Amino acid sequence: MKNTRIVLFRTAFSLGIAAGFLLSTIPADAQLRRPGFAKVKKEDRESSNLVKEDGAIYLEEMMAKEVKVRVTQSTAAYSNLKASRWLGNVNPNQNATLLAVSDKAYRIRAQAKQGQIAGWVSKGAVTGLAPDFEAKLKKFYDRYVIVKELIENEQVALGMTFEEVVASIGPPDLRSASVEASGRVDTLEYVSYERVPQTVMTRDAFGGVVPTTQYVEVENGRVTIELTDNMVTAIRESEGINFAHQGHGVNIPPYIYPF
Repeated sequence: MKNTRIVLFRTAFSLGIAAGFLLSTIPADAQLRRPGFAKVKKEDRESSNLVKEDGAIYLEEMMAKEVKVRVTQSTAAYSNLKASRWLGNVNPNQNATLLAVSDKAYRIRAQAKQGQIAGWVSKGAVTGLAPDFEAKLKKFYDRYVIVKELIENEQVALGMTFEEVVASIGPPDLRSASVEASGRVDTLEYVSYERVPQTVMTRDAFGGVVPTTQYVEVENGRVTIELTDNMVTAIRESEGINFAHQGHGVNIPPYIYPF
């Protein structure tokens, strides 16, 4: 049986008007409501005034946490990869924050004699990264670009994580989990409702009988998303609903964390 929720809109009442009936002015056409499909607002890290270098990968756009590295020797820091503007010499033997990676250099935030600076430095002066770090980072970035576009379009595709699904189309209306031979399985359900108007007779503040329009929200479909070990493995739609938020034909590479 379809779930129903009643939302009562009392839009007709008497205002000292002699006999008369006012009909609700709420549109009578059915409306589709998907409570879960509310895009999560996130900080736009690309809105900064930083001039980005072509071909460089900026970690601040992708990582929720800062990536720490170690500076082992004093090294010059520059504002760009062309080394056209010297910012200062980074002090040796200190921890620093990795900001961006290019084929030629690392961009870090660290202490210099002039104070804290953020600039491009020689890779040879930085340690603390795994040997395959850059190869994994490039794969991570390629996947990030695909998922970022899906989220901007409020779409979901096979291979996304739970966090990415929520960032794209919002929290689910229902969520359940089970442990199976294949691993942990999470089931997310997004429910859509059709608002059906009904007119009933009620009494106003003066005891008069007036017609009142109320809306009965009737479930008319749902989308079920299954995740195995935090990866979307199935997207199912109930009959009669076209899930416009599904990213058909999008191939998302496996999630690889580079650290």
